[in-house]
Amino acid sequence: MGQKKQLSILEFSRLTGIARDNLRFYDRIGLLKPALRGDNGYRYYTRHQLGSAYLISSLRLLGVGLEEIRRYSADRTPDKMLALFADQEARIQAEIARLREASEIMERYANMAREALCHRESQFLVEERKRERIFLCPPTPAVADTDEAEILAYEYAIGHGINPGYPLGALIPREGFSPAAKNPPYRYYFMAGQGGNAWKPAGLYAVAYAMGKGDDAPHLCQQLLDFVRERGLAVAGDAYGQYLLDDLAVQTPELYCSRLEILVERRAGEG
Repeated sequence: MGQKKQLSILEFSRLTGIARDNLRFYDRIGLLKPALRGDNGYRYYTRHQLGSAYLISSLRLLGVGLEEIRRYSADRTPDKMLALFADQEARIQAEIARLREASEIMERYANMAREALCHRESQFLVEERKRERIFLCPPTPAVADTDEAEILAYEYAIGHGINPGYPLGALIPREGFSPAAKNPPYRYYFMAGQGGNAWKPAGLYAVAYAMGKGDDAPHLCQQLLDFVRERGLAVAGDAYGQYLLDDLAVQTPELYCSRLEILVERRAGEG
């Protein structure tokens, strides 16, 4: 073997990204033995071993155990290679999907925070909204308090394969807007994108922003309804409430920012 075809353990480590201590360990367990050992016991590898080293690193990154890798390496065949690669490809695609979902969740929270920072407290406005996919939970039990109802919503979402990390909101049906409705019915929903089972409809929405824990939600709803009438609009659908900023972003409930939206339409004869 010519000297130029040999790679010292240091050179091999630099090319593969595998620490020298790990290369020595792989040698001891028979996973990746050096092609040549010098008179002084120094390990030398060849370029032909680079592929095996890269495969080991990739499999380890995917969480494959050393013993499983060693068994494959000791009795490798084309069929076993294809089976191994097919299994790992499935793992890779599952991990990619998981990371994409995590990225989508973070993007949703970031967009909500940006929206909160762009609007002041007690601001009312009218905006066009696009249709949005949501995962809608069953109506909350009449006997449940807010904490219990939220827990039930999370359990329902998890039971249907929805990541509970998606932002949570509450849908208030239009029949619950009446002042006589002391405890209006509502349903929690998650902004779950493609995993949704319902749609928040596109259209014109009256929107209100408020600071704080949201304990006075009925009052905010009434203020928004007054704003709707003052603008010559009519309620056309349900209301959607959501925290844009909560304990994920701020330290105290007083700094929470909530948004309430009601689907509206222009009255006949109004511009």
